[in-house]
Amino acid sequence: MAFRPSLVCFRRGQLEDKKLEVIRIAISLFAEKGYNYTSVEEIAKESGMAKGSFYKYFQSKEDLLLQTVEIISNQIEKGITKIYSKQYPSDHEKLVDFISMTIETMLSNQVHLLMAMIFDPPLIKNKEIANNIERSKIKLNIWFKDFLLDLCSSKAEEYVWDLTSLLQGHMFQYFHMCRYYESGVEPKKLAEFLATVLDIVIEGLAERKPESVFTFELLNADMQFQSQSPRLKGQKIQHLLRDMEYTVKSLKIDLEEQEEYLKTIALLRDENNQKKSQTFLLKALINYLQEVPEIREDCESLKTLLDIK
Repeated sequence: MAFRPSLVCFRRGQLEDKKLEVIRIAISLFAEKGYNYTSVEEIAKESGMAKGSFYKYFQSKEDLLLQTVEIISNQIEKGITKIYSKQYPSDHEKLVDFISMTIETMLSNQVHLLMAMIFDPPLIKNKEIANNIERSKIKLNIWFKDFLLDLCSSKAEEYVWDLTSLLQGHMFQYFHMCRYYESGVEPKKLAEFLATVLDIVIEGLAERKPESVFTFELLNADMQFQSQSPRLKGQKIQHLLRDMEYTVKSLKIDLEEQEEYLKTIALLRDENNQKKSQTFLLKALINYLQEVPEIREDCESLKTLLDIK
């Protein structure tokens, strides 16, 4: 099968790449000069475009910051969903992948610089920005909690919020230290180290059983986000792909045709497992599989979970 990406997909990808580039430049300027002392004109100039071109991507400087928070949140959500749609040899490798993905997302979007200026008092007075940041922080906390709960439920379930706090605190402290000493961060190396530390902490908590600091009752603010859980989305993707394989194998069709559909499902799984999967290719593969009436409904569900229009 030969799948050809449309010109529209490429153009959309170029627009998204340019938007991310403008965001990275803007965050660097915010961290250097302060949000309130950085103008749209300066952001446009550093991005290599005219001031008017800035408004092709963002309505205002405030809109840029709001979209930054949403982009980071969406990227982490997609990363977690992808992790849960894969199978791992061990919980440790799954944890390393999760931490590595989070670190890479934060570094690529310069979250360590964003955090340095996000508490600027005049900035927080913008209620829309403050509310969006707060919602994103809550969602991120819940996603971390869900992930860790899934890994340590049999050993240290009562400490899951403490473990969430410890992991996030260690990550940001490393970001700040590396920035202070002008040292780079190797995401995989740091992820392996933090995952090992967390393994040791979980074992220690299970053995010594100290009193938890953050209880479920204290931080039970996640009900509104449960239906959006990337953990559940990832698991559903994995189950759908397995069900589709089972259904195709049971079809009374030509063996070559059956093999072609099974190879397409395998390609779909492999592409989804990529760190940066290509939406146009996922869509093309799913559209091909929709030729099979018995799995057409599963294909539609898969499109929804993968956010494919």
